[in-house]
Amino acid sequence: MEEPVLKRERLWAGDGLAVHATDRADRLILEFEDETVCAAALRIQEILVGHGLATSFAARFTSRSFLIRKVQPLPVEVAAEAGPGEVRLAFRDGDRELSREEAEAALTPERLERIEDAALHAARTLRAHLSLRGVERLQLRMRFGLTEEGACLMQVMNPLECRLGSEDMKEVLALLGGA
Repeated sequence: MEEPVLKRERLWAGDGLAVHATDRADRLILEFEDETVCAAALRIQEILVGHGLATSFAARFTSRSFLIRKVQPLPVEVAAEAGPGEVRLAFRDGDRELSREEAEAALTPERLERIEDAALHAARTLRAHLSLRGVERLQLRMRFGLTEEGACLMQVMNPLECRLGSEDMKEVLALLGGA
C-alpha cells in the first residue's frame, strides 16, 4: 500500500457508497456500505487492471473501502450491454441518453473515442470472464475522469449499478472468482 493516508470529511454519499476526502490532495477514499459489494468491486478492478485498463483504483484501504486517485469526472458516462458476440454502448448524462454528437460536444471527439475504446474493452473483458461461469448477458455503468496530469482513468465500477449475472452480491462475487 502507499504511504499512510488519513480519512477526512465525507464529500458525497449514495448508491451504497460514500466518498471521503483524505489528507492527500490526489487521493480519495471510496467506502462501500457492504463488505461483499466492496469485495466484488475489488475483483472487478483486479480483472480490468489485469487486462490493461487504467482505473482510479490505487489500493484497498479497509475491508469496506478503497484508496482511489482523485479525478475530475467527465460529463459523459457509458452504459454497456454485452452478450454473446456483441457489445452495445450508450452515452449518458445522468439518466439522459446522449447522441454521439452531444457526447462529442461535451468532451472532444478524441476523448470520446478513448473512453469508448476503454468501455468496449472493459465490457468484453468482464463478459469473457463471466461467460466462463455461465453468464450470458451483463450490463455495466462506467464513468471516467481526468487526473491533474490529464490522464483519463475509468473510475471504480460500483457493482450495485451493474447487472453481473445475479442480484445477490455474494453470488456476483463468486461469479467474479472472489472469495
